[in-house]
Amino acid sequence: MNSLQLAHEIEVLPPELQKQVFDFVAFLKKQQLKQQANKRTVGEYREKIRIADDFDEPLGDDFWLGHS
Repeated sequence: MNSLQLAHEIEVLPPELQKQVFDFVAFLKKQQLKQQANKRTVGEYREKIRIADDFDEPLGDDFWLGHS
């Protein structure tokens, strides 16, 4: 379906249904913007996350027993 066919189909609808189509298109555009905003980019967290040097070391008994 091309744009002209779509426009014609919308034009023949009663005004209340045209409003629903308009609202749905606005909803779809908002969803698309959310999806674009949620996309990650390579390197966006570079130098923002630090992994401790002892990350792979076993945790001591104090940790497992709930002591500080």
